[in-house]
Order: sequence, then structure tokens, then C-alpha cells
Amino acid sequence: MPLDPDRLAARIARDIEPGSYVNLGIGRPTKVADHLPAGLGVVLHTENGMLGMGPAAAGDAIDPDLTNAGKVPVTELPG
Repeated sequence: MPLDPDRLAARIARDIEPGSYVNLGIGRPTKVADHLPAGLGVVLHTENGMLGMGPAAAGDAIDPDLTNAGKVPVTELPG
């Protein structure tokens, strides 16, 4: 039976050490960003070259220039 992608992403996010730099590939790995607690100091890099990716963007937070490797709109974290 396949694991729920959000549940798996949340489990992986719990294993990421504070201050880590993490490259998130296309597909299910991009969901990890949505499960990282704020203030952890983790810097995310996407396969399409964005450094400092935040969680998925919605509504007014969508910027067409900020996407993850799967072309899903994301936020950008300060830094």
C-alpha cells in the first residue's frame, strides 16, 4: 500500500537537521517544504536553481517567477 505523500513529506521534514541545506527534486520531494517548521534555519534549493524556497504559494502570494522544480508556485524565504 503506497504511503500518503503528505504524511511521508512530514516524516522526512522531521529528520532534517536545523541549519541544513537541502536540494529538493521534482515530484514528491517538493512537498517537504510545506512541512518544515518556521525558524528551523533550513535553506532549500530547487533543481531549477532557486535557493531559499519556502512552502507552496497560494492566492496573492503567487509570483509566476517563483516556482519549484515541478513548476508549482512557491514562496521565497528571506536570506
